[in-house]
Amino acid sequence: MTGATAAAKPSAADRIQDAARVLFERQGIRATGVEEVCRVAGATKMSLYRTYPSKDALVAAILAEDAAEHQAWVEESVAQAPDAAGRLLAYIEAMAVEVETPGVCGCPMLLAQAEFRDPEHPTYQVVARFKREGHAKIQALAEEAGAKDPAALADHVSVLVEGAIAARSYLGEPRAAASLRHCGAALIRDALARP
Repeated sequence: MTGATAAAKPSAADRIQDAARVLFERQGIRATGVEEVCRVAGATKMSLYRTYPSKDALVAAILAEDAAEHQAWVEESVAQAPDAAGRLLAYIEAMAVEVETPGVCGCPMLLAQAEFRDPEHPTYQVVARFKREGHAKIQALAEEAGAKDPAALADHVSVLVEGAIAARSYLGEPRAAASLRHCGAALIRDALARP
């Protein structure tokens, strides 16, 4: 085996995490056992527990990685806007693009939170932190843009985004994304309007 081939093969930890991410999204976290994750990943339970001391730790690691990737993507999306109001609209556009992506089962964070409702559970805490940070990002953008009530705008945009994600199941991705764009622009326009 050459060095290039060995370097290209993902580690057992990476394979476990990739397999778990797919299985958790498709079947649910509680419905997926570690044996199945290991089988799909082509790894042993010992490999799993060497990296993740428990299934909860594996779930928390996946969600934390998803959160970091999502936040970096949002930062990149809004950074391209020419001004503060444009950054708010760019945030809405980024979320609309996510909503209209076919085949997504829903927000992985909300799906995980639905399965783990105990506020002390590590999964619940990762999701709550992610949602609070997302809300704070919207509020910071609203403050920067001079919104009349930045906290209220952050609340409204957060609820709108979560609603659009849920509405995909009955409106379809294109209509849910179009509604998010339309309502988001109206919310922002109203919040930034000068008396």
